[in-house]
Amino acid sequence: MKSYVIIVADTGVLKAYFTRERSIQHRRKADLIKKITYTKAHTKLSDLLTDRQSTTRGSGDARSARRGSGEAHNMKTEMLKAAMRAIAHDIEGIVSHTPADEYYLSLPKSIHNSVTAELPKGIRSKISKLLALDLTKDTIEDIRKRFKM
Repeated sequence: MKSYVIIVADTGVLKAYFTRERSIQHRRKADLIKKITYTKAHTKLSDLLTDRQSTTRGSGDARSARRGSGEAHNMKTEMLKAAMRAIAHDIEGIVSHTPADEYYLSLPKSIHNSVTAELPKGIRSKISKLLALDLTKDTIEDIRKRFKM
């Protein structure tokens, strides 16, 4: 009996399924073993930043009354990088702590390269099939068809 872990993820959600198959004719039900919802990736910059200047001093002289805004200009890209690292960290945890014969991973094309680059080489080598598709909203039967299992 072979065991499989199927992981589907995008920037908003990660789902991991575990199943044991007797044969192609005798399929067992896939159990949802982990579901993680990522909310930080979808926060708006307007929720984090304000139009008011802060009370902290700027880069000028400490004795002057001038204040600096000091807002990060690359905050959006840093938030996306942090989201990719979080997804890769969760995938690494699932693969390393869930024993199975084969691991399958599906990520949307837009984040596929970013997340797989963040994965350690040992974890990437354990993953049997990688798809660049967003399957988070599909049923488990459709996911099985996509992975041809």
